[in-house]
Amino acid sequence: MNELFQESSTVVRHLADAIQTLDQRASLLKLKDLQTHEWHETLRQKLLPQLGEKSFLIAAVVGGTNIGKSVIFNHLAGFSASEVCPLASGTKHATCLVPPGFTEEFKLTQIFSDFELEPWSDASKAIMESDEHYLFWKTSQQTPENLLILDTPDVDSDAPVNWDRADMIRRASDVLIAVLTQQKYNDAVVKKFFRKAAAEDKAILVVFNQCDLPDDEEYWPLWLEKFCSETDILPEFVYLAPRDKQAAQENRLPFYQRSWPAQPEEDLQQAHSLLEDLSQLHFADIKLRSLRGSLRSLMDDELGIPAWLNEIRQRSGVYQSATAHLGDDQLAGSEHWPAAPNSLVVTLIREWWRDQREGWSRSVHDFYNSVGKGVMWPYRKAKESFSGPEEPLIEVYRKKEWSAILETVKRVFDRLEFMSETDNKVLSERLKSLLDGKSRSDLFRLLENSHTALDLEQELRETVATEMKKFQQDSPQSYQFFKRIDQISAAVRPATSVALFMVGFGPAGDAAAQAVAHSALGSVVHVAGDVVGGTAAAAVGETAVSSGASSLSANLEARFRALHAAFVAHRVTWLLEQLQNNLWGSFLEDLQTGAEMCESEEFKAVDELTHQLQRTIETLAIQTSSPSTAE
Repeated sequence: MNELFQESSTVVRHLADAIQTLDQRASLLKLKDLQTHEWHETLRQKLLPQLGEKSFLIAAVVGGTNIGKSVIFNHLAGFSASEVCPLASGTKHATCLVPPGFTEEFKLTQIFSDFELEPWSDASKAIMESDEHYLFWKTSQQTPENLLILDTPDVDSDAPVNWDRADMIRRASDVLIAVLTQQKYNDAVVKKFFRKAAAEDKAILVVFNQCDLPDDEEYWPLWLEKFCSETDILPEFVYLAPRDKQAAQENRLPFYQRSWPAQPEEDLQQAHSLLEDLSQLHFADIKLRSLRGSLRSLMDDELGIPAWLNEIRQRSGVYQSATAHLGDDQLAGSEHWPAAPNSLVVTLIREWWRDQREGWSRSVHDFYNSVGKGVMWPYRKAKESFSGPEEPLIEVYRKKEWSAILETVKRVFDRLEFMSETDNKVLSERLKSLLDGKSRSDLFRLLENSHTALDLEQELRETVATEMKKFQQDSPQSYQFFKRIDQISAAVRPATSVALFMVGFGPAGDAAAQAVAHSALGSVVHVAGDVVGGTAAAAVGETAVSSGASSLSANLEARFRALHAAFVAHRVTWLLEQLQNNLWGSFLEDLQTGAEMCESEEFKAVDELTHQLQRTIETLAIQTSSPSTAE
């Protein structure tokens, strides 16, 4: 038995720790408090305090109102241990008798952790009114070794606090001495209490008190049959106690044992000692049986740990659905975002490339670029006078991006409203806060101010520099080929520029360059030669260019598209950060945590220990059968 106890103790203690850890992690799922679960209270009040290398039994006198529980308790004690009150709901606090030396080996504060323990000095304290859960204890020489005997509050009291106390005692107990009477055996609240005891596989001794003997001899089997059939109780012993007020007060009430199921013509005259019969119980068998019952209550599919884990799975599913519905890739994907103007990107690439030139190549290109700008100035001024000054390309882009931002935020709130309309109780409070009208107006104001203050051209310039640097590092051969073409174009540029100007393509050349810049491949080719597409190739010669042109073109086009994608990703990230700081807070992070709850180490630990516990129960079922309860 010690091995079983040790094994069970190890699993249960690890499980208790794992449950606490998981409950803390799962707090955002808004689960019910653990202490509202019967299985958790059994774990905390029964299994944790009582699992160990050494065992003891707790026997509690339980029953309904005004049926003589304290009388029975006093007979077990051998003296007036509990105040006998003629009024209903007499006992309000538990009273405990412990054997000599018990408190030196065990800690009562751990066994009855939910009670305020006080040494017993006055029997009347058990009937005092108080919201505090007191348990008064006293060492009794008559109490058998490793046995605790308790008197308890009424299980059907008008005061709910007494129900709580009775439930605490029931969970902690191994043996229940059920006191019944003709008036109380069929009480609904009493039967509910004992149904819980039967589910926990408690050993039950039934005392039918206040019987009118021999007249009730033919009736008590009918009463007990109804009680047992509606509670699933299988009593170990059955006793009849006569209605005798004086004998009850003098602590000399006789208890007549009866067989169950009832046998006819049993001897009424042979009285038994409840304490003696109680002391003859097989402690080891009863303890294992109580342990097995408590463990089974933990493993109940509908009310135990498996049901709690299923609730976590269901709540986590709600978070998974919400996470999918509010995914960043759906709300602010690149397909909804405007691309930066190609001509502006080309201009910035040319600026970056200019910084890479050295020596005479840089001087030549800078000189002719300056000449080109001077030649083009009259044409630009004429165009402005005719159609007005052009809006800067970056401002055109800013307006398009703001429209994309408004559309994205609208999608966010549309999805939040949809979720709130589906009666999502798990997330209702958070959704209500996010959908508040003032929150929306504040968000739009903050976004507009932040967006207006952005230097978008500088952000695009930094993106260009980053991507071109990657091109230089990742494709050194292409970069060198590109640079060689640029150097050759510098050598031939004076002649080609004069020739183009003489035939009318000087100013037109710049316009043509802008047209070429509107295509991805044309843009990078134009940058390479720094002249109208094809000029450098004509000067270098078809053979010289064709050897690397194909692979270079593909590489450059891929890089150009990657540059655009990088800028879009950078801008989308900006919006997501704004939403995170000004709308979501911890909401999205909590959604992700909740969605991944069942994959967490905490959840897996409880699930695995639950399976270990099930295997322990199966071992107990094999090694224990219906215990023999008498020597």
